[in-house]
Amino acid sequence: MFGYITMKQSLMLTKDQKLGRYMRIPPRHLFICQVLGTIIAVFVQLGTSFWLMNSVDNICTDDGFPFTCRQGRLFYSTMVIWGVIGPQRQFGGKYGVMYWMFLVGVFLPLPFWLLRRRYPRSIWRHVNIPVALTYIGYMPNAPTHDFVMFTLFCFVFNYVLMKYKSAWWQKYNFTLTAALDSGLAVSGIIGYFALQHVHVSWWGTKNHCPLSKQPFTAIVST
Repeated sequence: MFGYITMKQSLMLTKDQKLGRYMRIPPRHLFICQVLGTIIAVFVQLGTSFWLMNSVDNICTDDGFPFTCRQGRLFYSTMVIWGVIGPQRQFGGKYGVMYWMFLVGVFLPLPFWLLRRRYPRSIWRHVNIPVALTYIGYMPNAPTHDFVMFTLFCFVFNYVLMKYKSAWWQKYNFTLTAALDSGLAVSGIIGYFALQHVHVSWWGTKNHCPLSKQPFTAIVST
């Protein structure tokens, strides 16, 4: 668990540093903001977690939709597999081939690094295997349509607009990203406090997808 968290947070920190480099923010100032933000987030998230657990009925269960805690339940299941079952029994049977994935992970970035050195102006210079593999960790607990939208919007904004509307991309792309993230957070807070005592039933508040609670139910059943 601690090794996974350390690796994941390091990749997220690196991603933020890369974004800051694009926005011409000094790395030292950005690192100080990351440290301060982490310290503040510890207390805010801990308080929010206790508040939600005491105020939301059936939280982290299917009956508590949309508060089903997909990420938390996946993390708990992973800890049970590694802590109770153990890696020896987990990889000793039909999953023994997964041992080779550690070796694959070590050498997978190498061919892309060589291609980037051989063709420095080609598309290979944009390939970053550790960052790309970071998002695979979200796949077991996230609805599959999320990744379709991620891929579509990344292609439009980071390829089409950057290539054909370079001036607009340099001026507005990352500002738009920050604005959308901030707007979502603020609107979620306002919407919760404005509607916490009002029961609104309409199309957007109903669960229309049977796979939203268990995204891989159909795959597992077949």
